[in-house]
Order: sequence, then C-alpha cells, then structure tokens
Amino acid sequence: MRDQLKRLEELQRYDAQIQELTNAHKAIPAKLEASQSDFSRVETLLESERTQLAESQRYYSEQKNQLQSDESTATGAKHKLSLAKNSKEYVAAQREMEATRESVQTREQEIAKLIEAVQAKEKLLAERAAELDVLRKSIDKDAEVARKKMAEIDGKIAAIKVDRDKVAAGIRPDVLKRYGAIRMRRGLAVTTVRNGTCQGCNMNVPPQLFNVLQRGTSIETCPYCHRIVYWENLMKDDPAAEKPPA
Repeated sequence: MRDQLKRLEELQRYDAQIQELTNAHKAIPAKLEASQSDFSRVETLLESERTQLAESQRYYSEQKNQLQSDESTATGAKHKLSLAKNSKEYVAAQREMEATRESVQTREQEIAKLIEAVQAKEKLLAERAAELDVLRKSIDKDAEVARKKMAEIDGKIAAIKVDRDKVAAGIRPDVLKRYGAIRMRRGLAVTTVRNGTCQGCNMNVPPQLFNVLQRGTSIETCPYCHRIVYWENLMKDDPAAEKPPA
C-alpha cells in the first residue's frame, strides 16, 4: 500500500503542476483582453474628438461663407453711400455700412479663434493618433509573445500529462477513482498526518485511525476533511528507522 500512496503523491504533484500551468495559460488571454479593452476605450475617445473636430471645421466653413456674405453686403452699402442723393439716403447707407463693417470685424475675430482652435485640435489628434498606433503595435507584439507562451505552456502540459498517465496506470482503479472525486471537491486530495494531526484540515484524527495509518496497510481518509491521509513517516526511504508502536 505504501507504493500506492507514493504514486498518489506523485500523481498529485503532477496534477498541481498541470493546474498551475493551466491557470497561467488562462491568465494570458485575460491580460490581452484587458489591454485590448483599454485600446478600444482610447480609440473611442479619439473618434469622439475627431467628430468634435469635424463639427468645428463645419462651423468654420459656415462662418467663412457668412463672412463672404457680410463683405458683399458691406460692398453694397458702400456703393449705396456713393449713390446717395440726399442726406437721408446718405445717413441710412452710412449706418448700414457701419453695421456691416462691425459684423465683418466680429466675424473675422470669430474665424481667427476658430482657426487657432482647429489647428490646435488637429495637432493634438495627430499626436494621439501616433500614440494609438504605437499602442496598437505594442498590443500586436504582446499578442504574438502571448501566442508563443501559450503554445509553450501547452507543450509543457502535454509532457506532464504523459508522465502523469504513466503514474496513474500503476494506481488501482478504485483508488484512482476515489482520488479524482476528492480532488474535484477539495483540490488537495492526499495529505499527511503528523503527530496525529491531519495536515489538510489541522484536525486530530481518532487514535484508532492513527494506529491504522502507522501500519500503512490500507488507503484511509480523514473523517473531517475526507482527504486521503497517511502517516508522514511511512514515506521515508527506510520506514523501519521509525517503526510504529506495536
């Protein structure tokens, strides 16, 4: 039975390695997904700013067209002023010309501010687009590294499973089935009993069970955590060095 217990311990070590590698494998796509999510969020913000820029450019175009209309009106008012036949017509034409001139000046100031704002926005978006491109390349590079890492982990898992299956083949089917069921529930399926205490749940096993474990003639489970347990000294290379009490 000592041989069966040693194989179970070895099997558990292999299963722990496989679980650790499997967890590492699962963590890689999760990390990439987080990076991609960050990239998508930045890309969405950049697209929103581009929409705002397009709106500012549209407004600039409208103001520029309106300026041309104001200038045309100012030219017409100036022409009316030159054609005025009396003081009334002259005063009216002069007022119209002053009003259109003021409108032109206000419009020109507005357009100047728009040009400055649009140019600043265009520069900022160009910088952010460049940064986004660098981020995209970095994510693509990380994805390639991740694919290689995942393939490497898959290879390690496959190699460990080969060794695991060899060990499992030497374990009695009923014991192997019990081990698998416990591992599904508890994770750790096999543990030692040290000084009468189960190392899986830190509970003292009944004295009668402890005596049975010291003989090492059967596969036993802890009555509290239901893990497979064995006396720790049973696995020593020379079990006779510390014989169990008669």
